[in-house]
Order: sequence, then structure tokens, then C-alpha cells
Amino acid sequence: MKKYIVVFAFLISFSYNVFSQEFKAGLTGGLIASQVDGDRISGFYKAGFSGGLFVYRDYGKLSRFQAEILYSMKGSKTSPKSTDPDLRQVSTTNIDISLNYIYKLFETLHFRIGLTPNVLLTSKEYTPTGIEQNPNEAPKFRKFGIIGLAGMTYYFNEKFSLTWSYNYSLYSIRDGDAEIYEISLKEQYNQRHNYMSFMLGYRF
Repeated sequence: MKKYIVVFAFLISFSYNVFSQEFKAGLTGGLIASQVDGDRISGFYKAGFSGGLFVYRDYGKLSRFQAEILYSMKGSKTSPKSTDPDLRQVSTTNIDISLNYIYKLFETLHFRIGLTPNVLLTSKEYTPTGIEQNPNEAPKFRKFGIIGLAGMTYYFNEKFSLTWSYNYSLYSIRDGDAEIYEISLKEQYNQRHNYMSFMLGYRF
């Protein structure tokens, strides 16, 4: 885990040094409310942290391109009312590299669309009672993925903002076969991250 932290810190430092002359930068952090489509668990009950660095550049009065490097926690969690012991909750950590086009509708309100290539750092599955499952009993999680997003940002002032975005995997987060697994083949290869993020931003 330490090596991933070192790599993440290096990416933040490198991005800021390279783009500081032409780009503006800032910090962002907040919460993710997530679920995994296809795992028979519905509801955005999984809460996770997301945070990192962003750099951006304006093109004209209405357009902005922004890149973000984020550490993110995603997955799925059963409802507090669920009593099904056969469900499998998912927990992953990722490095997300989000690339966004931003349209500045007003000075205080911006809309965005983008793509988020991501790298899987850790993954696990566990029952509602907290028992971790053998990773060899399920199709492996992909090391790399791509997520599409759409959202909006409200600026409180020149420094602080709040961004909401809806994010969805463009293809399955799993890849591989397993002899024993509790869900159908169709679901094995059609599990996708589905989450909303609520992020506070600070511009330098």
C-alpha cells in the first residue's frame, strides 16, 4: 500500500510542477455514495472518501478543461434492513484520472462531462456480517477501467466550490472465470460502478 501512496504523491507533484505555468490548480475532496449494478444489491449505501488534486485551463469565456487525480473508495453495501446472508458486498480503492470538459453557464454555475480512466489498487468482497470472501471464488476485478460522468459545480466564491457528479462504468469491473460463484454468468460480466460524488474544491 505504501508504494501506491508514493506513486500518488509523485503524480500530484509532477502534475503541479508541469502545469503550474499555464494551468491553475487546486485541491478537492469529499464523499462518494456508491453501488455496483449487477451484484443483486441496490441502493447507494456504500460511503467512501475521494480526494486529490485538479488542474485546469480556461479557453474563452465559456469553456474550461480540467484534469483531476483522485484517490477514491467505491463499492456496494447492503441496506441496513437486509437479512440475506448470500449477498456479497464489494469494496475497492482506485486511482482515478478524470478528464472533464466544463461549460460555464454562469460565473457561479458550471456544467461538466468527462471520462475517468482508473487503476484498481485494492478489492475485496464480504458478507453483510463482515466475513471476507476468498478472491479465487469470483471473477477477478479488472486492473483498469473507464467511467463516464456528468455533473455541475457551484462556486461560493473565487476559491471554494461544491461539485456534484453522477458516474457510471462504461464496461464491467470484472474480468475472468470462476468455478464457484453465487450469481449468474450474465451478472458476472455486467457488474459496473454506479455512484454519485459530492466534492468540495479549493483553488490556489
